Amino acid sequence: MSKIYPDDSSVNDILKEVLQRIKPDENMRKRLIVIYETIRDVIQQCLELNGLMNFEISLQGSVAKDTFLSNEADLDVFILFSPNNYSTEWINKEFVNITTKCLQNQGYNTIVKYAAHPYVTTHIDNIEVDVVPAFLIESPKNIISAVDRTPFHTQYVKTKLCEKCKDDVRLLKAFLKAWDLYGAEIRVQGFSGYLVELLIIKYGSFLNVLKASQSWRAYKTCIEVEEFYGDEKACRKRFKKDVLVVVDPVDFNRNAAAALSIKSYAYFKMLARLFLEKPAKEFFELGFEPSVSVNDVAKIIEERQKISDSCILALFFSVINRSPDVVWGQLKRVQRVLKNVLEKYGYRGMYIDSWVNDEMSKALTVVELLNCSGYELRKGPPAYSNESINFLMKNLDAVIGPWIDEKGSIMCIRKRKHDPVGILSKIVGTAMYTAVKLEEVKKITSVSDIQLINDPKFIIWFKKFLQRKHFDKIARILTK
Repeated sequence: MSKIYPDDSSVNDILKEVLQRIKPDENMRKRLIVIYETIRDVIQQCLELNGLMNFEISLQGSVAKDTFLSNEADLDVFILFSPNNYSTEWINKEFVNITTKCLQNQGYNTIVKYAAHPYVTTHIDNIEVDVVPAFLIESPKNIISAVDRTPFHTQYVKTKLCEKCKDDVRLLKAFLKAWDLYGAEIRVQGFSGYLVELLIIKYGSFLNVLKASQSWRAYKTCIEVEEFYGDEKACRKRFKKDVLVVVDPVDFNRNAAAALSIKSYAYFKMLARLFLEKPAKEFFELGFEPSVSVNDVAKIIEERQKISDSCILALFFSVINRSPDVVWGQLKRVQRVLKNVLEKYGYRGMYIDSWVNDEMSKALTVVELLNCSGYELRKGPPAYSNESINFLMKNLDAVIGPWIDEKGSIMCIRKRKHDPVGILSKIVGTAMYTAVKLEEVKKITSVSDIQLINDPKFIIWFKKFLQRKHFDKIARILTK
């Protein structure tokens, strides 16, 4: 695979085939507009009957911009309230109640979800519809909440994105979705829909984005769709901590790529290079999820323990705040705390990840420690140092040693003073979390332990956690 950047003609057939699958037809577009107009009229009439004035209803998001994917469309219906007449407190408390009653009285089932504000989700003709409150403002400089920018983003993209470019947006979205890199939410920390659109506006096509990405430098690159900073150093000075900077043309003080993690950034750059070197339609296809039995997973655990002396620890949480970003934000924090604390206790090899069920009622953080025996290797100071005698005296009762290694350091093997289950219980159990509540810390050793989470999706996730075969799909593409 030495050749990079093949002639665009060599990938055109692949991209055309992918587009046939992901591009919605005109009937789909018309159907979505009918659904939008239906929900708009219901809400308009209901809000007016409740005596509400000074608001506008508009269609936002990928459907409004015509960048949505076939069979994955949802509608973002925004109700824009005048900040002169409505407060954030009113939106948080009253909006949900009024809108929920409006929709339920018309026979629609509703779910309340949470982002910058609570919002209401319903389904019409198998299409998800999010009814989102925001403030009607004259300039993005005056935003009260993050969603207030959305109408400005929609208008900018509609103005700048060419017709052909809409298909390139779809290709980039499908590419990212196939590798779980699409979405700015904390669980994914990837590329938002708006970021994808900005990249296509900047570079002109899907292939050009992939090619340009090869020259991006982590923590150094600044991309300006509309020139504001003019100098990459000045731009990076403004956004020091972000992996990649794509200046929001609607708000120059905002980085549209701020949510992107170094992991997602690295994964995307690698995938982009691989596609350029060996284009294939499989880069756009979601991985097949075969069924997995509890016994399959138990067998993997048993084999792992034989060859690596590892142990699997699970922290079981109940979810008490069902905002996905809040829950995932706190689980990511739990992971960081656990890693730091376990390393202080002498555990070096570990892998940590979290899982949340679809109902947002249960969560787990799972830790695999690769050296989980009751003993630890302790490295002391060099034997010639002043601290060597002190270390020696403290470890005369070591199980093995002390001895001096080839580099002159004093070493010994001691029995661990702390059980990892006890460590995790103490650290997480005493912390204050508002979205999750620790119920139990348990060492996973048997089928019965795994069955504590009675969810087939957890079993699939857990097998992936244990195997960590992140590159299997890539290997199949490259070797076909």
